[in-house]
Amino acid sequence: MKLISILSARESVLDGQLFRTSSLRNLIVFSIFFILLLACVGHYTWYFLTYSVGFWGKLAYLWFGFWFGLFAWFAWSRFKACLLPSNWLVKTSPDRLLIKFRSFQNYYYPETDPVVIELNWREIDWVRKTRETSTRPGSDGAVTEFFTYLDLKLHISENELKKIKDALGNERNNKPLMSAVGELKHELFQTRKRKAPEFEIDGIKNRLRNEKIVRHQQKKQTGGKHHDYPVRLVNDNVLRLRWNAIKPNIKKAQAYFSDYTRLESDIKIESDSTGDFKGKVLDDMILDRVVKGDTMDAMALVKKHYGFSTTDAKNFIDELMDTVSNPEPDQ
Repeated sequence: MKLISILSARESVLDGQLFRTSSLRNLIVFSIFFILLLACVGHYTWYFLTYSVGFWGKLAYLWFGFWFGLFAWFAWSRFKACLLPSNWLVKTSPDRLLIKFRSFQNYYYPETDPVVIELNWREIDWVRKTRETSTRPGSDGAVTEFFTYLDLKLHISENELKKIKDALGNERNNKPLMSAVGELKHELFQTRKRKAPEFEIDGIKNRLRNEKIVRHQQKKQTGGKHHDYPVRLVNDNVLRLRWNAIKPNIKKAQAYFSDYTRLESDIKIESDSTGDFKGKVLDDMILDRVVKGDTMDAMALVKKHYGFSTTDAKNFIDELMDTVSNPEPDQ
């Protein structure tokens, strides 16, 4: 086992199977909401030309149009990300496989980061399909979600497992990529606000001008971080790959993997965060949500059961993520 970068993975020659997120589903979702948006705008235009639209009517059209447009934009962003070369989860060859644990939506992060696990087939004891039914609180009652995973039991050393744990933790703890241009603009504003000397203002202007030139030449990208983590480690040595919307589908993946390693029986698991929990059960549930990347549900659990404010709950989750990413050494 070794950790390599996306850049190194791209240069590797693997003539086996490629598993990636399907773009068709996102295209369908985009089409649905875009059509709804057009219908909303068209109906408003027709109604406006035919009848008079009152204030509340305009507000209703605006409200529906906003949400249809927002969901269409989200789906379009995912669809575009699906079309990029960085959209892949597993690459294989007859002697090894690569597993990328960075979400395809976070494609603008540096390709030199070690976010790919390279394994030989002999380092996998077995594979299996896991189906999870997850129930969590929603704004209108309980929400049930279904997840499909491909589990790989690893046959590697404790030191190698620790490297994977640390790498997964570092990926969860990655901060959003911020632009130096934005920071310099803010610094310039603050400098002018406190009426600093002209030479200090000119210095910041020059740094800002140079940064814009560098950004244009290097085509640097910035953006918010998607809290999407398709790979995690469970039971210490089982690598769990989320297989929702992955093609080829889970059955074809099982058939393919069975040519190289043992196929275990499928299992089903359930998780429910709508009840009243305490102690270790609650802590494990919060930790599970954090590891999955579902920080909003984790914060909701903390606020509900510990009575924290939103700020305190966020700080609690941030500290928990730091603990997961940088565990204390065994005594």
